[in-house]
Amino acid sequence: MESFLSFSTLFNLVLTVIWFVSGIRDFQGKDPLINLPFNQYNRDPEYRAMWQKKNGVFYMLNGIAFLILTFTPVTSLLYRIIFGVAIGGDLLYLVAYESWNHSAD
Repeated sequence: MESFLSFSTLFNLVLTVIWFVSGIRDFQGKDPLINLPFNQYNRDPEYRAMWQKKNGVFYMLNGIAFLILTFTPVTSLLYRIIFGVAIGGDLLYLVAYESWNHSAD
């Protein structure tokens, strides 16, 4: 049996904090922590505002999923349901992001 302070638990808690901090920063409309030269945020302020709100919600929901999954036994049905919903939601979000991003092409 794993102890409470195992490496995987601490790693998941760190990832949860990173997700929450990134989500809150995006939801508040702050600049990204890493400013990449090809980022479209620099070109269009309306585009930036719209996607920052969506990314903020996305990151915070992933943070909640990570936190719940950290303390749920892997063999439980709850773990499988939350993990499946999180993966499905992430995939739908990425498909929507890519289709919106390339809709002007």
